[in-house]
Amino acid sequence: MAEFGNHTVRKIVIATGAAVTIAGTAGTAGSTDGPGATARFFNPAGITTDGTNLYVADFNNNTIRKIDTNGNVTTIAGNAAAPPGSADGTGSAANFYGPYGIATDGTNLYVTDSFNSTIRTIELQSGKFKVRTIAGIPGTPGFADGIGAAATFNGPSGIATYGTNLYVADTYNSTIREIF
Repeated sequence: MAEFGNHTVRKIVIATGAAVTIAGTAGTAGSTDGPGATARFFNPAGITTDGTNLYVADFNNNTIRKIDTNGNVTTIAGNAAAPPGSADGTGSAANFYGPYGIATDGTNLYVTDSFNSTIRTIELQSGKFKVRTIAGIPGTPGFADGIGAAATFNGPSGIATYGTNLYVADTYNSTIREIF
């Protein structure tokens, strides 16, 4: 569970309902990588797992962060010190503007880049974290079905994978969209 506004990532133990902070410090925003409570987030929004690591869309830092099994946080894509943007690239050379939802198929991460009105992918397998836009036109909200840049979104937020398809909550169009 990523806590938007509290700047933490917490685990909820289903059997007991106990909530445990695994990264960040409540009420303290920032963009620091590091172990557990020393790490800082600025409104983490979406969270997913590949079965080993957690991946977090750090909304106001415009970054994607990884939390490993030891609780260490690292930034894998985007750069909190850079202005928001939409550049595709590898690691910190990529820019986001309000990454919100995040999902994985085990090979790639899929991110709703909300203020860019785009869907982005991050390659996990190579370990280089190459980011590219797969749908939408950066900074151009709209509503059109199509392939790649021919498809437009308006403030996409949630995202999920099911089989070989992606499903996107296209917030300001009040629709659920399918990418296949």
